Amino acid sequence: MKFTIPYFLILLLVLSCNAKNQEQTDQVGPENQDGFIKTIDAVTFKNLMESGKGIVLDVRTKEEVAQGVIPETQIIDIYDPAFSEKIKSLPKEKEIYVYCTSGVRSMMAAKILQSNGFDRVYNLRGGIIEWQTNRFPIDRPVR
Repeated sequence: MKFTIPYFLILLLVLSCNAKNQEQTDQVGPENQDGFIKTIDAVTFKNLMESGKGIVLDVRTKEEVAQGVIPETQIIDIYDPAFSEKIKSLPKEKEIYVYCTSGVRSMMAAKILQSNGFDRVYNLRGGIIEWQTNRFPIDRPVR
């Protein structure tokens, strides 16, 4: 039993270090450079949206989108085989504010966007779940 507590503390330390490393890997390039991907919280995401400088991009499936979207969102499913082609219709001079359900697929999409010439990409940490936790507005798509 006396060995259990030190092992537990070591495990806790290792897990917290991994979480910190994951948070750091979500930041790809500093914001003041020409191109970057930045993972941000819902409040910052909403403030950037309201600035009018960018495009909000939802990369969820149509079934997920049917549950509600962030207002003024463009929708391009990351699983669509034509995803890379469809994003080419977006203006590259605009900032892109990308989200999914939890933030994982939107980070994948952010990397694809960056590799296709989009310089300023913001990923919503926690996705639409975090958005809803903050009680920000959701639009229900017309069926």
